[in-house]
Amino acid sequence: MKKIVLLLALTITFGTYSQDSEIADKQKIKYVIHQFFESLETKDSVLMQETTMDEAQIWRRYNNKKPIEMDMRFSKDNLPKMHTLPKVKEVALEFEISVGNGIAMAWVPYEFWVEDKFSHCGIDAFTLFEVDGKWKIISAAYTVEKQKCKRLTEKK
Repeated sequence: MKKIVLLLALTITFGTYSQDSEIADKQKIKYVIHQFFESLETKDSVLMQETTMDEAQIWRRYNNKKPIEMDMRFSKDNLPKMHTLPKVKEVALEFEISVGNGIAMAWVPYEFWVEDKFSHCGIDAFTLFEVDGKWKIISAAYTVEKQKCKRLTEKK
């Protein structure tokens, strides 16, 4: 009987620790994504490097073009020209994050502003790895929507 109680107590303890750890990881991942957005807004290449792996890929899909256009670039290719970008702001509307064994996926609907004017909306899909206790973006894929944005349909 003592063994069963001990086993039950250990199971509950490890389960609680696992849930707390996952919640903490999700908060860290949200923070990294917000830092990534901040690096775009402030044109901070050092912050961009802190949030992404050197070989991180960024994929873009234009859904409003026919045929649909897609392209890819490496995060590191953005760094030298960040200071030349126009004033931008990306706003996360919500986060859906899955975490397991040092890898995470974040599904983030967003709105994008250029020079204080609404430009488009879309979905960001981030993949992150935990490296030396820190989460880093290894890939980002996003859609560019010019017509199906809630903000645009609310104005009509």
